[in-house]
Amino acid sequence: MRPLLILMLLCAAFGAHQLWQKREAARAAAFDTTTFVPVHMPSGMQRNTVFVLAPPNCPSDQAKRAEALIRDLGNAGIPVKRESGIAFDIENPTDEQMRDIDRAIAVFKRGAPVVYVNGLAMSNPSTEQT
Repeated sequence: MRPLLILMLLCAAFGAHQLWQKREAARAAAFDTTTFVPVHMPSGMQRNTVFVLAPPNCPSDQAKRAEALIRDLGNAGIPVKRESGIAFDIENPTDEQMRDIDRAIAVFKRGAPVVYVNGLAMSNPSTEQT
C-alpha cells in the first residue's frame, strides 16, 4: 500500500511540474504587441543591424510593408538585412533562454514583417518604432 501511495504522489508532483512549465511558456509568450520585447536573438544575426523577417518574392500586404520598411531604414542609413526564417543554435539552454526563445517565436507568429535588433523584437513595427 505504501509504494502505491508514493507512486501516486510522484505522479501528482510530475503532473504539477508539467502544468507549471506550460503556464510559464504561456506567460512568456504573452506580451504587449505595441512595443519591442526582449528576446533571444536567432543565430547568425549581428548586433547593430536590423533584421526584417518576411517572405521573399511575395505580393502580400505583409511583404509590401516589409519592403517599405527595408527601403525606409536603408534610406535613413540604418544597417538592415532581410531574412525569410530564423533558427536557434543553443546547446543545453537555460530556462531564461527558453523563455526568450519562446517569446521570439511568439513575435514571429504574430505576422510579418517581424523585426529583430539587439536582443529586441516586434511584429509589424513602423519605421519610426524601428
